[in-house]
Amino acid sequence: MPRFSVAEARRCGEQFVQFLRDTGREQENRRDALRTIYGGEFRARTDTKMPSFSCILYALRVSHQAQVHGESVHFKKGKKRVVVADQYRRPRTNVETSAPAASGQQPSTGPQVSPSRAKKWAEFIRGKHGVEIVSEHDRANGQIRFDVTLGQPRTVTIQVKNQGTEAVRLRNCHSLRRLREFSFLDQHGVTQGEPLLLPPGGTHPIQVRCLTKYNGFFRAVVVFDFAKESGEFFSIGRSVAAIAQSQLAKELGPTSSFEPYQANLQRPVTVITEEGVPPVSSLKNELEKEIPLNTYPYPKSLKETIKLGPKTDPASSWVKMLSLLEAPLHAGNYQQKFQLLLHLEEIQMEVDIRRYDMQEVTMVQDRELLVLDVPGVAENRPSVLRGDHLFVSLSSERDSSPLVQYKGYVHDVELEKVRLGFSSKLKSKFVNKLKFDVTFTFSRLPLQVQHRAAALSMQQGLASLLFPSASCNKPLTSGPCQPRWFDSKLQKNEEQRRAVMNIVTGMSRPAPYLIFGPPGTGKTVTLVEAIKQVWSCFKDARILACAPSNSAADLLCQRLITDIAPRYVYRIMASSRSYREVPTEIRPCCNRDDEQDCYVYPSKEFLGRYQIIITTLVTAGRLASANFPPRYFSHVFIDECGHAVEPESVVAIAGLLTAMDPESNPKGGQLVLAGDPQQLGPVLRSPLATEHGLGTSLLERLMLHNALYKKSSDGYNSQFVTKLLWNYRSHEAILRIPNELFYDSELKACEGDEFDIRNFYCAWDELPKKGFPIIFHGVCGEDQREAKSPSFFNTAEIEILVQYLKKLLQSQGKRGCPTISPKEIGIIAPYRKQVEKIQKAITTHDPVLRALPDIRKLKVGSVEEFQGQERRVILISTVRSCSEYFQLDQTFNLGFLKNPKRLNVALTRAKALLIVVGNPVVLSTDPHWHRFLRYCKEKGGYTGYPFEEETPEEDSLAAHLNSLHLST
Repeated sequence: MPRFSVAEARRCGEQFVQFLRDTGREQENRRDALRTIYGGEFRARTDTKMPSFSCILYALRVSHQAQVHGESVHFKKGKKRVVVADQYRRPRTNVETSAPAASGQQPSTGPQVSPSRAKKWAEFIRGKHGVEIVSEHDRANGQIRFDVTLGQPRTVTIQVKNQGTEAVRLRNCHSLRRLREFSFLDQHGVTQGEPLLLPPGGTHPIQVRCLTKYNGFFRAVVVFDFAKESGEFFSIGRSVAAIAQSQLAKELGPTSSFEPYQANLQRPVTVITEEGVPPVSSLKNELEKEIPLNTYPYPKSLKETIKLGPKTDPASSWVKMLSLLEAPLHAGNYQQKFQLLLHLEEIQMEVDIRRYDMQEVTMVQDRELLVLDVPGVAENRPSVLRGDHLFVSLSSERDSSPLVQYKGYVHDVELEKVRLGFSSKLKSKFVNKLKFDVTFTFSRLPLQVQHRAAALSMQQGLASLLFPSASCNKPLTSGPCQPRWFDSKLQKNEEQRRAVMNIVTGMSRPAPYLIFGPPGTGKTVTLVEAIKQVWSCFKDARILACAPSNSAADLLCQRLITDIAPRYVYRIMASSRSYREVPTEIRPCCNRDDEQDCYVYPSKEFLGRYQIIITTLVTAGRLASANFPPRYFSHVFIDECGHAVEPESVVAIAGLLTAMDPESNPKGGQLVLAGDPQQLGPVLRSPLATEHGLGTSLLERLMLHNALYKKSSDGYNSQFVTKLLWNYRSHEAILRIPNELFYDSELKACEGDEFDIRNFYCAWDELPKKGFPIIFHGVCGEDQREAKSPSFFNTAEIEILVQYLKKLLQSQGKRGCPTISPKEIGIIAPYRKQVEKIQKAITTHDPVLRALPDIRKLKVGSVEEFQGQERRVILISTVRSCSEYFQLDQTFNLGFLKNPKRLNVALTRAKALLIVVGNPVVLSTDPHWHRFLRYCKEKGGYTGYPFEEETPEEDSLAAHLNSLHLST
């Protein structure tokens, strides 16, 4: 690097700092400023040479963006831009014409794109100097779309018309990216680069020919280059798309045009609420409530701060809020920071719940209750549980003030029908076909118990559990522990055996013990064995076992009672849990009173009969309210800890577990967390809260930021954490890429024989390469949306999925395909609308599949719904065919792209066969997907649309829009 004098470096550096001030960027992200400089604005503004690295480094030091230590330079990490409760912003009334996505769909069904690009696209397609581009297949927004049939060429004509008063020269007509399906011809040779003079009134036809042997969506951006007689250049563009689709794809297409959601800005109105009729208590509650549960409302000023958005004034409430959010988490700010994060999440939840509000809907009467149809409630969109409430008002009185709204309590939820209890005033007005506006709410109970847990944790001295620094090295056993293994298979697995032994001896205390369980490595099996060993070895042990979900808590209970009599185990359900969902085998040990036909919360004295209590994390808050004596629980186990926000995990700790202390609590205080930080974390609404730590689970935080759990060159410290290494689930080929990308290639597939289920599909005739049970089927599909749903779907991919399903289920025992039932197959899609369309295809539209007796047992769901599950065969629909919306997916935690954890979970659900359907060009722009695609091609597992690594068309379009002569 050239040497600079201090004076020269200072002069150039000061010019750079002044540039930042002149452009208003001094307080902004410095990376943006550097991009502007490299784009040439610095030279234009200062009339000096481009500053060298030395000069820029000096400027960054002056602006406190870099520190120099000897020969090392430390740069301040740039801040990510975060979408903050964007629904609060006023809806735009004059929306710019949108540039089409790579899918090229019509404006009514296409997603919205950035205003800057939309403006450039509108200028790009606009007629100029009297020249127009027309076709009989024109759609709005510069799009030409037409249908084609497989194997049959189709030609359409595009007319270039000069309706101006001057002759213009048509210099060229070319596609931004070559597509094998398209060819462009004309009689004069313009498409071959031969210019043509187009006089006033002249017309020149361009023939577009399309021929394809694949179903899908094929799009080319065509550029027409012109020159005026004066020598001025200009260009006009069109998007030309050919669609080849089956009858099934047509039937599954958009039911109506997509309508982007915009919040209604309602004028202030006085509201009078009529109280409804809650359900008769289904809960006999004898459990003490000695610790109050406060409401913890968020400050109204905080909501105003979010509405106003980022401010740089040091005295602004935004800057003060950000200072707390950006501060490292420690015992001193623990309650304050999590309280703010939970408030931010609640504010976003309030915004998002409005998406489900309904207008002009009817109800029907069922005795004393009214029944409302709520589409999506079966999928928790919105989440409605017994005991919750919603509000309705008469549609005819919408503009009245005061507005009377009626509070309706949920008595029962069955499929998409919600039975509600309202006041007698509404029932007296009710007649059939009366129209209502419905406003949904959400339960604040989970937020309340998390607020209280964050407060109690520091009040009760849990810093040594939540911010551990060392072990007291005081074992719970007096001598060597030689347990009687309940699951003998664990004895052969060194990592599982070590984890169980270290938990039993308690050598990590007061620090938590972590079981890092990658997919299929027996994490829950290990945790259950550890609970059984603690119960067996310590007769005075009191164990609380928790998980974030009912299904995960049920699984713990099911596996525990195989070796522990139900008289020692008690499963506490929440009152909102449907008894129909409770597995039969655990009903004898759950808190259901069959005589009274209701759930019960028994007293502390009654619960004292049991050594093991099992709840969800949120329901553990009821135990915290009961104020059990200090040191009552000796052990707390949390399974699937990586799937819970930290305050949710703390609900099962604060007020329930006393930290180990050599003097006051030598026999207790053992916290065990099991999970995988490389799999899906908590599901959150607020991007701001996610960005600043609420999206990081307790398990992941400890592994990322605590020295006790860091991996060294010798691996993890087994006194505090065990990483399980033997995968019992998947064929080695399926495991290979997740192992490489997420687990340092340390996972080992357990060896099996030829009759091992994992080898069942290695000889299937449909495999592109025998012995390699992975298929990647390339498809050029189209991202589509419909009605008011923001969710994407892709019918071209559904066609392929249906074909593979029929081959799996029709060739039972033939062509190398073993017998399989639908319940052994799972289909994963990242968007709810794709899940819905796939379900319709296999249960309603396809005559072969819908005739199968057990087809409804085939599970179709999101990645979240498959976490912790496995199937013999997994099919994945990636949906995304357009990289235009990567940032949307990343910001709102959608899709597979830009979300490695979601990809990891999806790929690791399959035991014997993995089939992935997607657009290879778009997927390859993501480094993780690119590695998976390359692997499939190398091993011969790729089929479908030919894949050549190239730039996605929308990326080349963006570059072209920036470079074209778009002057008028």
